[in-house]
Amino acid sequence: MSAANLYKMFESAACRYPDHAALKHKKHGQFVEIRYDELLQSVKTAADNFIRLGFRRGDVVRIFSCNRPEWAICDLAALKLGAIVVPIYPSTPASMLKYIISDSQMKLIVVENHALAELVAGVQSQTPTLKTCIAIENSLEPSPDTLDFYSELCQPCDSMAEKRPASEQDIATIVYTSGTTGNPRGVVLTHANVVSNAQAIISRFRVTSADVVVSYLPLCHMFERTCGYYAILFGGGTIAYAEALTTVATDVATIRPTVLIAVPRVIERAFEQAVMGVQRKSFLGQWLVSSAMRCLNTQANLNYQNKRVPYSLRAKCAVLDKFVGSTFRQLAGGRLRLIASGGAPLDRKIAKAFHILGFNIVEGYGLTETSPVVCCNAPHNNTLATVGKPVDGVQVRIGENDEIHVKGPNVMRGYLNDASATASTLDSEGWLHTGDQGRFDEKGNLVITGRIKDLIITSYGKNIPAAVIEGKITRSSYISQVVVFGDKRKYITSLIVPERDAIETWARKRGIAVKGNSALVQHEEIRRLIAQEIERATQDCAPFEKIKAFQLIAEEFSVDNGLLTPTLKVRRNAIAEQYHDLIDSMYTKDENGAHRQ
Repeated sequence: MSAANLYKMFESAACRYPDHAALKHKKHGQFVEIRYDELLQSVKTAADNFIRLGFRRGDVVRIFSCNRPEWAICDLAALKLGAIVVPIYPSTPASMLKYIISDSQMKLIVVENHALAELVAGVQSQTPTLKTCIAIENSLEPSPDTLDFYSELCQPCDSMAEKRPASEQDIATIVYTSGTTGNPRGVVLTHANVVSNAQAIISRFRVTSADVVVSYLPLCHMFERTCGYYAILFGGGTIAYAEALTTVATDVATIRPTVLIAVPRVIERAFEQAVMGVQRKSFLGQWLVSSAMRCLNTQANLNYQNKRVPYSLRAKCAVLDKFVGSTFRQLAGGRLRLIASGGAPLDRKIAKAFHILGFNIVEGYGLTETSPVVCCNAPHNNTLATVGKPVDGVQVRIGENDEIHVKGPNVMRGYLNDASATASTLDSEGWLHTGDQGRFDEKGNLVITGRIKDLIITSYGKNIPAAVIEGKITRSSYISQVVVFGDKRKYITSLIVPERDAIETWARKRGIAVKGNSALVQHEEIRRLIAQEIERATQDCAPFEKIKAFQLIAEEFSVDNGLLTPTLKVRRNAIAEQYHDLIDSMYTKDENGAHRQ
């Protein structure tokens, strides 16, 4: 495929696969499909109507909605006429909404429902560039300020499409990074940036028209947008939209995808649920699963070391895979050929567990600023514990302080209205300084070793990679979330959210009565359990990397309470601010105080 604008890439696929299912979505409890030729016509109609409403090339169109067919229609229609798409998370608060509208000089916004339309109406008087709001769900009588999606964008009108298509160097999208502090930055990406990355993913993942993906990660995030949307459509595959986050497991079982795009937290949650399911099995079931994991792991290690696998072990593994491995694979529909993990580091042990159970799980690395993929393992050449080799056309080097630098056709034009931030991130030679640290292994695969901004420097001058310590501790089945603190302090401490179901099961077996999260985090026996788990997880750490004090908290960090970004990364500063007193208490206690381990 030659480079082109994003709309032309889709149009080419629609012409090659007109009768093939492009999208699937739930309607009256059943999945229904939209063929490529139907989607193409809907996009053309919407583009004509955008022009009828007065919108032109270079105007900014915002999509304020969860994943659904209308998201794709609006996106592709705007790209067709050369407009700039700015996606926004449905959970975005009014203050941030106002900032993004003003910063991007947006003219039109498409919202999912009237609740979001009312949110927009609340800031519209303060954002004079915003002219039009269109609501997808019209369950209520539309207000004079809100137009109906189906009557305004889906009804045929005289063809008014502009003759000159967007060029490769035109801006396709401005993506506001969620950030962990301050206002988000608008990452400016061109058609060439995103097209080059989608083509690289099609090649690396070997995407074909036979592929089916379940879409549930936010399309506002470039990982899902490039890998789970553009790459799949450009390759002629099928995208099925999950009905809701709570139905992903059942939707996956129904759709039976061939490819699953996931962030580590989703994969880790699935693993935790599987472990708990095993713990609830009979003794025979537990023994069978543990035997399978042990034997399959031994076989995988021998294969990795290019050593001979004894016939007896191969035979035993074949039987165990049939009765155990295949059962796990059936939970994903039975035809999943690839799980692509990105957005954050994946726990090595969990990746290995999925691998030995027969899931081809590949890890990649990227940033919004790189459209987003920089490196990725291939399903046919996968090295666990690495993020693989750079994708086609992308160069990676290791700079000062082990910082990863990236150069290629996927690298952003810059940050919107922020020349200073652009200059500090993109150097004069076009290398993007990521802020992440890494190294290459002997095979040329990139290994992520940390993040400069997450580096804790204690008052004794010890450098501690917070994410690495957190990753070790969250391997415990009794710990859901952990955040480590200690910058400019004598030692490191942590806030820990227990894994409630696992803790309650543990407590019941020991006759410990615990009612509610508040009681759970205060119980001394449970505190001792968590202390033991922390000590076990960090036993190979240097003394200064050990957690010297911790506090259990009842409320999970989430997007809704503002303590996670929409891509499920911790907002470290927000957590530090909310739990300021609790954190301070771990440093003001006497050395033998209750909070010290």
